[in-house]
Amino acid sequence: MLVKVFKMLSICDDTYDAYATFDELVLFTNAIQRWDINAMDSLPPYMRPIYQAILEIFDEMKEELTKEGKSDRVYYGKFEMKKLARAHFKEAQWLNAGYIPNCDEYIKNAIVSTTFMVLGTTSLIGMEEFMITKDIFEWIKNEPSILRASSTICRLMDDISDHEADQQRGHVASVIECYMNEYEASKQEAYAKFRKEVKNAWKDINKALLRPIEVPIFVLERILNLARTMDTFSQDEEDGYTNSNSKCKDIITLLLVDSVTI
Repeated sequence: MLVKVFKMLSICDDTYDAYATFDELVLFTNAIQRWDINAMDSLPPYMRPIYQAILEIFDEMKEELTKEGKSDRVYYGKFEMKKLARAHFKEAQWLNAGYIPNCDEYIKNAIVSTTFMVLGTTSLIGMEEFMITKDIFEWIKNEPSILRASSTICRLMDDISDHEADQQRGHVASVIECYMNEYEASKQEAYAKFRKEVKNAWKDINKALLRPIEVPIFVLERILNLARTMDTFSQDEEDGYTNSNSKCKDIITLLLVDSVTI
């Protein structure tokens, strides 16, 4: 189920970033906020399968979890999906208006737009552990420091690795452009600033793992693994998710394809 969510998030991200017009994104975002199959009628034909798939994924979750008496968990996945759509749309608004936000404004929105809030939540929805309680989902909903740190690592590493290519494609300003614009800094100064911020975010993650007070350690490990995923995708500050010729491909091949010499 998590794989389905991940792929759908990738399609949604591309829809907001590359394919839809601003007016189409207004309709798409509103439809997600409504969360009603009838809202599909307001969408352009190419968006309808995307919207339908989003609803069906969560309907499938609910159907499975109802059998186990856990269907209330699905609310939190939908909540984060709606919040993600609003964050993506905020970036579309900035791009449409030619607006470059300050760094704090950008990162506050990016903590959501990285998709880690949705992934962190949906990774727990289907877990069988009896310790998965409403309090844990409420904890994620309130954007705890470890999840903010994991999201920050994702956004900063991604922006460092591919902001130049994104700007050539007419993408919204990345944190690099935001910093350069706000502080009249050079690109290299921006890189240095956010490489340091990535290190600080890892320290925040380690601090939370050393003192697992609010939630069980296995919940924190899920969030840790999200940050690890981004670290793998961004080897040598390459965009391994987009670029099929990056070192990320070699790492996956070593792990899943090549045999282990004994």
